[in-house]
Amino acid sequence: MVRQLVGTEEIFRLPDGSLVSFSQLMNGLESSSVVFVGETHDQFQHHQNQVRILRGLIEKGKDVVVAMEMFERSQQPILDSWSQGLMNEEEFLKEVQWETTWGMDYILYKGILDEIKSRRLKVLGLNIEREIVRRVGQHGIAGISQEDRGKLPEMDLTDQEHRKYVASIYKRHQGGLAKDFDTFYQAQCLWDEVMAETLSRFFLSSEGKGKTVLVIAGSGHVAFDFGIPKRFYRRIPLPYETIILRTWKENIEEDFNFNEVSSPFANYLWITQPAPPERKRPRIGVILREHEDPKGIWIERVMPESPAEQAGLLPGDQFFAIEGKEVAKVKEIQDALAEKGWGQDVSVTIIREGLRKEIMVTLPPLEE
Repeated sequence: MVRQLVGTEEIFRLPDGSLVSFSQLMNGLESSSVVFVGETHDQFQHHQNQVRILRGLIEKGKDVVVAMEMFERSQQPILDSWSQGLMNEEEFLKEVQWETTWGMDYILYKGILDEIKSRRLKVLGLNIEREIVRRVGQHGIAGISQEDRGKLPEMDLTDQEHRKYVASIYKRHQGGLAKDFDTFYQAQCLWDEVMAETLSRFFLSSEGKGKTVLVIAGSGHVAFDFGIPKRFYRRIPLPYETIILRTWKENIEEDFNFNEVSSPFANYLWITQPAPPERKRPRIGVILREHEDPKGIWIERVMPESPAEQAGLLPGDQFFAIEGKEVAKVKEIQDALAEKGWGQDVSVTIIREGLRKEIMVTLPPLEE
């Protein structure tokens, strides 16, 4: 269907693959209660397009709420304060623990969150605490505590097409810290079910009456309707549309052609040019967690096949310094890596089992 990208972006209606304009896209969303937008997290243009969709819905007279994967449900009071203009950006980022809860460069999301604040729109935190998902990934639902099981939503683990789709992802990423595919699949479904449950609860509340909700999440939570959309519709059969944002590359059809699935990839596929180099920053592939007691920064997770894994960094390592300079905040680590630059070797000092250790990590080249 998609052979080449003409200009900076193109929008396709699926499954027929017809080209549509942005105005036609917005007309196609007009009767929907929910618009699911699946992003690639590190693509600046994707976040700019989310702002465009938000403004387009408002221009059509919709009373819009923005629901985001990036925030946990427990953070809702903080999100409400942000929407009401009761805190500045520095206070907000500190309160939501942005660097350790989500961890992506905040500048990517600044546009959408500034738009929310300036218009006094509600932002809805969709996600469950990451620690519970991690425990399910490691031990499975049967292996977590009774208290944690009490926090889980109604779960559907029977969709065989979804299972095959997730299996294809598992093969590429080797499941991260998940014990095996079954626990990996349970953790993925938990993410989706929690976000679908949060969304449905909102619509059932007095606050959700007459609202149009723009859902912002990773494309894996939206593709083929498997993740949040189908699980939301199971709870409340309201009309919705799905948009997947993709970045142009050769053989892009490999990203959305999956022969084991009967449904289309999304209602709309919006393809953009890759982010320019100045919009991207090198990362080594770790999830970090700041602690106050004892004070410091620890590695919570090492991504499979990442520079960090290749260098021998491990979960539980404490970050001490980058290039000999001590670090106390996650942002200091990110800034130091950006300053070092793509493809360069960077000296990382960690503390492991009480011993200080220096490890050389090779940052990825820009094309990755």
